Amino acid sequence: MGFLAFLAACAPTPDDTPTASPPLMEAVDPFIATGGPGFRVGSSHPGATVPFGMVKVGPDTSLSWGGLGAYHCSGYYYDDTHIEGFSHFRMHGTGVPDYGNILFMPTFGWDPDKRDEAGYRTEFSHDAEWAEPGAYGVTLPSGIEVTLAATRHAAQHHYRFPDASEDPGDPSEAEPVVLIDLEHNLYGSSLGGEITVDLARGTVAGRMINSGSFNGEGFPIWFFAVFDEGIESFGTWADDEGVEGRADAAGIDLGAWIVPVSRDPSIRVAISLTSAEGARANLEAELGPRAIEGTAAKGWDAWEEALDRVEIEGASDTERAIFATAMYHALQMPQEHGDADGLYTGFDGVVHEAEGWTYHNDFSLWDTYRTAHPLYTLLYPEKSRDFARSLLAMAEQGGAFPAWPVANRDSETMLGAPADIVLADTWIKGVTDWDMESAWPRLRDQAMGVGSIPYNARPDVATLERYGYYPSDLFGSSVAWTQENAWADHALAQLAQSLGESDAAAHFAWRSYTWRNQYDPAVGFFHARLSDGSFAADFNEIAWGDEYTEGNAWQYLWMGWFQPDALADVLGGRDAALAKLDTFFVEAEKEGVLDFPQTYYWHGNEPDIHAAWLFALWGDRDATWKWVRWIAENHYADDPIGLAGNDDAGTLSAWYIFAAMGFYPIAGTTSYVVGAPLFEEMRFEVDGGEFTSRRIGEGDHIVEVRLNGRPLLGPTFQHQELVAGGTLEVVVE
Repeated sequence: MGFLAFLAACAPTPDDTPTASPPLMEAVDPFIATGGPGFRVGSSHPGATVPFGMVKVGPDTSLSWGGLGAYHCSGYYYDDTHIEGFSHFRMHGTGVPDYGNILFMPTFGWDPDKRDEAGYRTEFSHDAEWAEPGAYGVTLPSGIEVTLAATRHAAQHHYRFPDASEDPGDPSEAEPVVLIDLEHNLYGSSLGGEITVDLARGTVAGRMINSGSFNGEGFPIWFFAVFDEGIESFGTWADDEGVEGRADAAGIDLGAWIVPVSRDPSIRVAISLTSAEGARANLEAELGPRAIEGTAAKGWDAWEEALDRVEIEGASDTERAIFATAMYHALQMPQEHGDADGLYTGFDGVVHEAEGWTYHNDFSLWDTYRTAHPLYTLLYPEKSRDFARSLLAMAEQGGAFPAWPVANRDSETMLGAPADIVLADTWIKGVTDWDMESAWPRLRDQAMGVGSIPYNARPDVATLERYGYYPSDLFGSSVAWTQENAWADHALAQLAQSLGESDAAAHFAWRSYTWRNQYDPAVGFFHARLSDGSFAADFNEIAWGDEYTEGNAWQYLWMGWFQPDALADVLGGRDAALAKLDTFFVEAEKEGVLDFPQTYYWHGNEPDIHAAWLFALWGDRDATWKWVRWIAENHYADDPIGLAGNDDAGTLSAWYIFAAMGFYPIAGTTSYVVGAPLFEEMRFEVDGGEFTSRRIGEGDHIVEVRLNGRPLLGPTFQHQELVAGGTLEVVVE
């Protein structure tokens, strides 16, 4: 399918009634969640990439004066008016800007003002912009047409410079120039680099050291570029105004201007986090000389193969676009950080080889352990295996399992022990082709605070075990730390049990209940408890207090959901718990969707995104069905404000996919909570063949749930039942 045909196929139609769905690929809209005001910014990007690919080549945008970093975590913000250029390396859906490296920008003519963004940024219009899975394009006001396509480690640029006119004021009278800016990144800085131009071979190679919000110490990134039609002339700048014909340069304010032989140049660019040789080898392995249409077609095919594992029926056009794009977004990260030959830079700074697997990084674990990683284990178990091996490699080479790994180290962003939950979830669900013999002692010892833990250490474990909670006069974010680590301990208990480690299983199971010890019955919430056993007097249930992290007492009331009976008991019994949960959602509905943090249910952040599924665990399936639909209808859309907040590396996208399936994972366990599917039917591949999730009827009341033809009386079913293949039917009226 051609680019224009794709856009026509994706255009919304007036008929929004449920119909049989065409292939998901035709419904993907890469512009969904690329905008959003305030805390509703989705931080997505429309650039060209392939599933889990290292290269995400696309526009970095701004206003005429620049912009706010929080709106440019992926480099692109839909409401911007200017394009600064096209960089090759970015993340998806994060709440902090980083990367945005190796920027190319076509322009007319060279002058020293074009050494930075203020000199080369240009206005653009969405009317002249398009995107599809694997490709992106835009026509700039100067008439330069830009088309981009991607492979796993490389990008192809095709620029079409308009022919020179007879108007001396027309910019096309100047010679075509391609700028390469190695200082550019997303709201960070460069620690320096080098660049080399080879006129005879038509190549440019270089390196810069990126220092960003996640990774302030910096990491090197290399690139190798080939101008297929050749280079006519060039110059470089390096902390100066530029020197024409200088082939080698080094510095911080660093780059090159290239005059291509053709006004219709094709440029192939590969990147590497290991070496200059790695960048060159990545290009040779993945992207030989060819028309960009062929590269775009291969990218399309890669996405089609990934998305063809799922089929949906009975979704409206809007729902189909939201779902298809959620699948697309969920497969953006964790992205490859190794080279095509398996070499990667470990946390020890040494180059290692991943033999028979692929090294990934950029794990937004505090977010993704809840929905995204369970989704990968279900639909893409081969990738879950790679992710587990990657996390284990980080622990072996860096000294600990990370919390939020970026490039060559852990960023130590957020809190808890989310890697424990991801690895336990992966193993107990049957994805076991990785070295648990090495992983288990490391997981156990890190969770117990044993040995030297250079990063992501839990707060003093002895204090936790002495008090049964983290006292607020000794630790910040005390409630968040207690609850997050209790969830991780619960997952480790399941893992230990599966490994026959009964003593460890019992100990972690005991510790998994520590969340209960910060419940204050006098106020009806979990909040700061001091080391003398008393609760802090200054309590406000709707305030972001120091005892929480990115949330308030209402949003941290439901974290113990992995032990639903115990949580109901703490809240005064099942009826009282259901009543309070209902209040939580009723007040959220009254509050409406805000551009800043919600007071009650907040879908734009992670601590409470499972809350609607608690109704079913406490015996009220209808309420789960009601509020899951409310979330899906009010917090997702098929436009640039398409999410309730940062997608957080696919976390919110994965939530929608599970909601559409009609069940939801309790991360770190083998259990799924049953609600009702959003659509009439969904089919997806599993180890045992195919699983079908089907909703029969319309209405607000769940009459019956059947698994493989037999009534499912309880609120959950198990992963092993799911991957064996079969049918889940939910009858509603």
